[in-house]
Amino acid sequence: MSFGMGLGAGLKALTAARLGIQTAGQNVANANTVGYSRQRLLLASSVPYQYVGGMQIGTGVDVRTVQRLVDEGLEGRLRMQNGLAAGAQVDHSRWQEIEELFAEPDGGIGQMLGEFFGRVGRLQTDAGDRALRGGVVQAGKVLADGFNLLADRMGTLRRSSFDEVRGLVRQLNEKGAEVAELNLQIVAMEASGQTANDLRDMRDQVVKEMSALADVRVLERDTGSMDLVVAGTLVVAGGRATPLQVQRDGGTTTMVTTVDTRAVLNFQGGRIGALLRHETADNPELMSKVDGMARSLALELNRVHTTGVPRTGFFTSLVSSFAAEDTNNNGVRGDELLSQSGVPFEIQDGALYVTVTNKTTRELERTRIDVDPQSMSLRDFAAALDRIDHLDASLDPVGRLRIQAEQGYGFDFASRLDSSPDSFGSFGGGAPSFATAGQGPFAMTVPASFSVTVGTSTRTVNLAATDFVNPAAATVDELVAAINDDLGGDAVAKNVAGRLVVRANAAGTATTMTLADGAGGPLAALGMATGPRSGQSPGVQVEVSGKYTGSTNQRFTFQANQDGVIGVTPGLTVGVYDESGNLVTTLEVGRGKYSPGGGDLLEVADGIKVSFGPGTISATHGDVFAVDALADSDSSDALVALGLNTFLLGNSAASLRVNPDLLANPDLLAAGTIDATGDGSNMARWMELRGATLAELGDTSFEDYYGDLVGELGFQVASAEATMVAQDQLHATLEAQRQQVSGVNLDEEMVDLVRHQQAFEAASRFISMVSELSRTLVQIGA
Repeated sequence: MSFGMGLGAGLKALTAARLGIQTAGQNVANANTVGYSRQRLLLASSVPYQYVGGMQIGTGVDVRTVQRLVDEGLEGRLRMQNGLAAGAQVDHSRWQEIEELFAEPDGGIGQMLGEFFGRVGRLQTDAGDRALRGGVVQAGKVLADGFNLLADRMGTLRRSSFDEVRGLVRQLNEKGAEVAELNLQIVAMEASGQTANDLRDMRDQVVKEMSALADVRVLERDTGSMDLVVAGTLVVAGGRATPLQVQRDGGTTTMVTTVDTRAVLNFQGGRIGALLRHETADNPELMSKVDGMARSLALELNRVHTTGVPRTGFFTSLVSSFAAEDTNNNGVRGDELLSQSGVPFEIQDGALYVTVTNKTTRELERTRIDVDPQSMSLRDFAAALDRIDHLDASLDPVGRLRIQAEQGYGFDFASRLDSSPDSFGSFGGGAPSFATAGQGPFAMTVPASFSVTVGTSTRTVNLAATDFVNPAAATVDELVAAINDDLGGDAVAKNVAGRLVVRANAAGTATTMTLADGAGGPLAALGMATGPRSGQSPGVQVEVSGKYTGSTNQRFTFQANQDGVIGVTPGLTVGVYDESGNLVTTLEVGRGKYSPGGGDLLEVADGIKVSFGPGTISATHGDVFAVDALADSDSSDALVALGLNTFLLGNSAASLRVNPDLLANPDLLAAGTIDATGDGSNMARWMELRGATLAELGDTSFEDYYGDLVGELGFQVASAEATMVAQDQLHATLEAQRQQVSGVNLDEEMVDLVRHQQAFEAASRFISMVSELSRTLVQIGA
């Protein structure tokens, strides 16, 4: 028995040594196999033989199993780091591509912007040069094309994410199916008592490859099967894999869903997560800043251009570039509120000043239109323009605004000062005039009447309740309309600075106009003088010069404080009041203080100067005139929003373009604010924009904003590179730790081979010795 047991122990030792050699050989053979985990033979002493009396004799060695040397916690960290490193590589690659698209510092939008303002500056100094005008237009086109190209390339880069994600999801599906198949094989093999070390290595390697594509979480079952949660969704459950599909959300955004439940996966890591993040966040955020700059550029340049005058002179007709949309779907365009009309820029609550000029006499009439986008439609806006004398305005069938001046007249929206603000002659003019003592509205008792006599012709003005919305608060414009209906051609009524003025149509010292109150005493209610007033020859000439430097729109009203002759009557003064009725300054125009017609300029306020010619002015008859001082002649942005005389069309980098009318005829470039070929005052305003800080650009200028944007892009590239390097280093560290645990060390394997070889040889000699002893005993027994 003891010899038999000895022989069994030797056979077990021989088997263990042989398996040890095979295991070491397996490790050596797979030293360069990616994902292979080093294997180790686990041995244990077999159960000893029990003799009578409690003595035990060993029976040899048992081979328990061949074990994979794997640190599961380390493998989990390595899978996570795999995704972080792969995502960082995509981030860096994408940011590098974007940096190349911006083409800075040479050939990008920054250079184009500098070239554009450079050409504007040259035109400012020589506005009459047609070649320089064409240069500005072409530079604007190059700049707009630069924005278009950048938007197109960024859009192409963003759209490419769809195809890239689709390819990566295809790989993810293939690898998920592979894991499911390996799950089945591993469960079947280990259920039969075998070890599935190599299959487990294969499965772990596939999962690692998946973790580079997406964020993967592993759930291992007791059976040896492995479930995979990808982007928060179970995609592998045992032997079943759920395929994923890629589609566009609304045709623009890439999204990944499961084929069966259509559940949308929220990727955070891996290559897919990085691509989707660039498509939905990084790229749009960057383009939003570029679009914001393009929009601000169009808005600010157009605010200036729309309020300028082209080389061809005042406009005789204009058609808006943008049409109102039928947002309420009633089949009628233009009846929606301005705030809902679908124009590319927002119309603000503000005012638009429209100037109509008589081309023969050069007299101008400025009208203010108050714009409320919450209560006014485009049709209302057109009607307000149409009410201006010598202008016709309407909407065409497609919803575009058309403005036409009468023959012999032109119009513009410039903010220039009116150099002859008293063309009507309400301030010591050649024709006699009467004005109200104050501004309307007025409390009227109706019916009422008064008479106006010019020479020998007398007209009776009848005021009825139907002439007013509310007679107790009659507006000046209502009074003007009612009075002009009865005056005929002898006289005319007009609103001057909120005051009602009635003036004879004939001038000179031989002309006399008399006002007489009638029923209801309307003249007394209006605070207008009665009795006769004679004209004079010539009338007082008023000239305004300078450049308004104020920051807000203002109307300065000038009124005579006494009756007298300018430069002759001692103590004669003119009071200047702002729009709120506050006294701005008092101008001394009496004897010893002012010399009329001598070129003396009197300072008014904010860069405005005025001079008076000789003549008589009267406080009794309410002599008055007004000067509109405009910092912004279109604070409503209606001109920009509708596209009336704009330089740029569009409100984003992709849609930006120079007005085709300017490309066809550079003379339409509004370089000035007056009807003069050499006026470059509007180009000066554009040059001021170059250095201006804009709230919509974070209180920076165009060039500074773009410089900051490019600088931020450079920082993103550098940051992405630093992150990539750091993630790669951490990945390398974890991989090195894995190699220490699971990697094959050839030197160690050689030592194991020698050790197991020696054990095999010793076991062989032991068996040989036992066999020899057995034969000897058999012979003795024989």
